[in-house]
Amino acid sequence: MAHDAPLLDPLAQTRARRDALAAEAEELSRRSGRLSGLRGVAFLAAVSLGGYGALRSLPTVGWVLVAILVAAFLAFVIAHGVLIGREASVERRRSVVDRSLERLEGKIPKALEDAPKIPAGHPYALDLDVFGDASLFQLLDETRTEPGTSTLARWLGAPASPEEIAARQEAVRELAGRTAFREDLAAIGIAAGTRGKAAAPLIAWAEAPAVLEGGTSRALTIAAFVLVPITLILLVLRSAMGDAVPLFQRAFLVPLALQIIVLIVARPKIEAVIAAAASKEAPFGRYRDLFARIEAEPLESPRLVALKEAIAGGPGGRSASRELAAFERILGFAELRHNGLVHLVADLVLLWDVFVGVAFERFRARAGGHVQAWFRALGELEALASLGGFAFERPDFAFPVVESGPPRFSAEGLGHPLIAADRRVSNDVELPAPGTGLLVTGSNMSGKSTLMRAMGLAAVLGQAGAPVCARRLGMTPLAVRTSMRISDSLEQGVSHFYAELEKLKAVVDSANGGEPVLFLLDEVLHGTNSRERHIGARAVVVHMLDKGAIGAVTSHDLALADLAEKSGGRVRNVHFEELVAEGRMTFDYKLKPGVVATTNALRLMKLVGIAVALPEAEEG
Repeated sequence: MAHDAPLLDPLAQTRARRDALAAEAEELSRRSGRLSGLRGVAFLAAVSLGGYGALRSLPTVGWVLVAILVAAFLAFVIAHGVLIGREASVERRRSVVDRSLERLEGKIPKALEDAPKIPAGHPYALDLDVFGDASLFQLLDETRTEPGTSTLARWLGAPASPEEIAARQEAVRELAGRTAFREDLAAIGIAAGTRGKAAAPLIAWAEAPAVLEGGTSRALTIAAFVLVPITLILLVLRSAMGDAVPLFQRAFLVPLALQIIVLIVARPKIEAVIAAAASKEAPFGRYRDLFARIEAEPLESPRLVALKEAIAGGPGGRSASRELAAFERILGFAELRHNGLVHLVADLVLLWDVFVGVAFERFRARAGGHVQAWFRALGELEALASLGGFAFERPDFAFPVVESGPPRFSAEGLGHPLIAADRRVSNDVELPAPGTGLLVTGSNMSGKSTLMRAMGLAAVLGQAGAPVCARRLGMTPLAVRTSMRISDSLEQGVSHFYAELEKLKAVVDSANGGEPVLFLLDEVLHGTNSRERHIGARAVVVHMLDKGAIGAVTSHDLALADLAEKSGGRVRNVHFEELVAEGRMTFDYKLKPGVVATTNALRLMKLVGIAVALPEAEEG
């Protein structure tokens, strides 16, 4: 399949694709209706004519016509089944395209099932809305397998090296243009039902030591291959010779009895092999079409080529889809064990389960060592495809330049990626060297916390290999550490203030440990009085800067504005402010230099109907 060149307008391209699928669905529905009608007519005609022939004489040509009608009915049934399958495929693709369209229209699609939860104690996931409802993960996620979901979550939860980031970026750029490939992966994954199905049990089964190898097990296997042909030959001779040779009348009972002994001895081990392989919860076979689709795509970037080779087997190797096709054939034979009496006879006479178990063991010996690499590559490809879709839908977002060196973070036009473009306000942020920071002051609801989350999410996205919500971002590898949302716990006897101290300690410990920290602290120590808050917040920020960390801290305490002077200019004061006109308060969310001159707590209280006297300077 050729590389899809992205159009300049992703929204128009996606709407056109949705309309094309809608038209295809409508046409298939019309054809399905016609076939359903023809099937009914053929059935009624065949039944009527056949019934007439059963009650009265019908010439030969009449019975030929009945046969033709029956054949036509069966043909219509088969064709209708194919159409229903195509309709289902189109509906799956429509669901994929609709999710993309939601994102392009500024919405966050509904979370897919089995989305990861917020990891307990994670240094930034809760504060930055990385996981959970209306989160960054929910915005990005188009994975349809457990390895893909867990890989994307892992990338958002921990930064990569600059070299790894560059490799991912190149792959993401390529996948951004491969809209058909990304749609296929998602649609095939929906059809296969692979989302949320753990791959670990499959990998563990494939890599487990053989149970039909060595000693007794090998002897039993050889016995099975010898005894079954002897039993069958003796049964044929018994049938062919009848009573002519009495010796052959019961001779088959000897190898048959030995077969029963083989079954009794070998069954525990064979059952362990077959039961795990034939599990309905996580069968290998459901992944075959996904692997086949990846193998068919002419990928170009080094990372994507390497992942494809891990799945396709490389020169002279057997591909994942080919091996899984062989696995499915064995699985088809294993399904006989659900057919009661038929399985019992086949097992006694043919040692059916022994041969199936041997086939599974041969699969494990041949392909088991590659299975983990297949699923690792599949997970990475799905994660990269999710980031590729994000890059396609956000052509105005920039891929950051992430280079090794002392901590720095420099962004132009930085915005919050979870805010729709028509409501998003962008700002420039500069933390040019280790030990530099911002003190962000401003009135309530003016945008202080949003700015810090925009900074944190840019670092998270950039270090995952994705584009960021900015015109430009240059940064070094950074350990994002936050203290923003604080929750106390009555059950654990933890107060709000103590919970905040624990989060601050985790931030400080990271800097003390030599990590290149980007700290984002919202209203530091707001659980205590203003005097102690002032002293404590200053101590925390100065300590972080002394350790070479960079970051931002917000505060309503204007007394902290002296941090700029006390830190020797390493802290820069910036602020947001409200606009008041005709008794209404609005915000422009633009970052301005210096310390905010006004606050709005009393004004907000009055606006919501709480009787409070404003200072004369605030009236008007």
